[in-house]
Amino acid sequence: MSDLISQHKALQQQIAETQQRAAKLRLVADVEKRQAHFEACLSADEYLQAAECLRGLSEFSQGQQGSGFSGFVQQCRDQRAALQESLQELVDTAVQSESPHQPQLVISPNWLTGAGTDPQEVWQALQSLGSLQEVISKLAKHICQHVLTPLLRLHPYPVCFQTHLQRDLDEGSYTIEVSYSVAGRQQGEEERCSVESAVLQCLQVLKQHAFGNNDSLVCQLGSMLWPDLAQEYITHCMKPSQALLADASQLRNMLDHFSTAEEFETAAVQLLHLGGGVAAAAASPEQQEEGAAAVSGSPRAEAGESRIHDFAQHCIDKAMHTKRMQVVEEARDIVVRDTKYETAVVGEDVLLTPRQSEQQTAKPEPKGPSLQEAGPFKITKVTHTVMQLMGGVIQEAVSSGSPAVLQSMCNAVLDVALLFTSPSPKLAEQLQQVAQLSCLHYNNCQYLAHELVTLPFIVRPPMGTLLGPKWQFLEVAGDLKEAGQAQLDFQIRRQAQEVVGLLGAAQGFQKVTSGQKGIAARRVVAQVLHSLSKLGDALGGILPSQVYVQAAGQVLQHVLQTIIDDLMSINDISVDESEDLPKILGPLVEEGPLAALGRAHQSGSHSPKAALSPATNKRVLLQTMKLAAPAIVKLQELLELMDVRLVEFEDRWESGRLQTCGFESQEVIHLVKALFEDTEMRRRVLHIVAST
Repeated sequence: MSDLISQHKALQQQIAETQQRAAKLRLVADVEKRQAHFEACLSADEYLQAAECLRGLSEFSQGQQGSGFSGFVQQCRDQRAALQESLQELVDTAVQSESPHQPQLVISPNWLTGAGTDPQEVWQALQSLGSLQEVISKLAKHICQHVLTPLLRLHPYPVCFQTHLQRDLDEGSYTIEVSYSVAGRQQGEEERCSVESAVLQCLQVLKQHAFGNNDSLVCQLGSMLWPDLAQEYITHCMKPSQALLADASQLRNMLDHFSTAEEFETAAVQLLHLGGGVAAAAASPEQQEEGAAAVSGSPRAEAGESRIHDFAQHCIDKAMHTKRMQVVEEARDIVVRDTKYETAVVGEDVLLTPRQSEQQTAKPEPKGPSLQEAGPFKITKVTHTVMQLMGGVIQEAVSSGSPAVLQSMCNAVLDVALLFTSPSPKLAEQLQQVAQLSCLHYNNCQYLAHELVTLPFIVRPPMGTLLGPKWQFLEVAGDLKEAGQAQLDFQIRRQAQEVVGLLGAAQGFQKVTSGQKGIAARRVVAQVLHSLSKLGDALGGILPSQVYVQAAGQVLQHVLQTIIDDLMSINDISVDESEDLPKILGPLVEEGPLAALGRAHQSGSHSPKAALSPATNKRVLLQTMKLAAPAIVKLQELLELMDVRLVEFEDRWESGRLQTCGFESQEVIHLVKALFEDTEMRRRVLHIVAST
């Protein structure tokens, strides 16, 4: 029994071994059949069928690793390499792009069709093998290196671009030849084209005849070709010299050239389907996946499709920055070199009309009269030169037609304005120490503010056509006005403090009846008048009449108000003092306003062409001065009150005259007590003043 069992086991083992040998024989037969089919397809130039068969063999060999088929696996690899080499040769034969002479590009589409009629069979076979991206990448480099780059080197000369079609009627095939050269004088205008146009035509020929307008294939070609092509275009057709970047006058030509470059980029990107939408829609799912991987990993995807636009924008920004710095440096040099402060008169003669005092306001109302309406005034000649510079810069920028250029030049104007709104520490110190320079700076700032506000409407075409109605120089004009007004206000305070400081030598105006005290008081009054006259002579011929009268009025207001405060602090004014004080201080009221006008206005004319007569003009100026310095009227009334009877106090108070002159009830009460002894009538007058 044991022998039978042993025989049975041996028989089963023999059967299993026989089955294994039979399975291997069947696999070998299947492999031989597949290989025979592959060889037959390859011999018949059925490349797509051969690629599909080889892919099946490769998948089979991968599944049989470790089963004694190692030699077969290597054989599949060799066959794959052989097929890929054959397909590469077909592509190289179909698209010949290495000839240094005409024609520079020869396309024979029949080499890509195989044995069938599908013009894309070779590309499809490469797609099946997974080698399409590698082959197209190599083709793109050859085309860029041997066809397109030499073409780009012909820039900026016109090009004669030609395509020649040759047909073989017997074989039913055709060949298209592309050639180009620098256009000679014998060529007509219709035969000439730009380098950009020639490149686009060359790409169109490739797209149509080499890739059969297959959007997916063209997109892959573009993803490989465009980064190098764009870089070569930038190198040979766009990179301006440093001298061109430094020469802002060439900015318009640069803008025109870069506009052509960006149009070329837009057309090329559209022709090569680099947007991805058309190609993705036309491709199969497998092609979409492979194409997306190819595009996402390409340099073009990393850099985007706007290489040329980005470079153009970089060059334009650099040129605009250079121009902006040139404008600022030129303006700075003009201002810094000015050591003589030569002046020029601007503005027009106007009839000066009295207006309310602005002494309580730090700066004019924004909607108030402009400086041009205040009569002729002086500015430094360099300010006029700087304004001409800014006007020319804006006009040049507007003429360029580029909003970006205009915006940059507007920023340059804002930078130049900083030279006036924020002067250097050295200049700021000079402005504070020298009154004439401070007033000139005020005029300069006001003049620039006025000119900048009107500039956007003077240039042609107006700035609003490029930047819209919102862009104006209103803000910087406001800054200029504030800076000029701040300098003028500081100088007014400084001059007022200097004149008021002279009053200290009198040590007050109490007890001026004594010999030395009266002499000192008279000397102080004379010094004050002389100082006011010097102020008028120094500043009266610089500031416009209306502005200067306001400024001088503020100085006079400080001086006279100080005197009034001193007089009102006297508790007992004797009869002799009430007689001497009007005589001592009267000249300040009578001669002070006229002295403060200065000789430029005392003659009755601010300029040789003034329309008014001297008397009329001077009278109007003095009237304006009184409005700017109400202390004139108040001090005049105060001095008169020292020589009137008590009943006159009552009449003037009840008529409102004292209130009009600026007296408060407490001031009148104090003055009555200081001038008159305590009587029944004084008590009655005090009661009337206090009760009303």
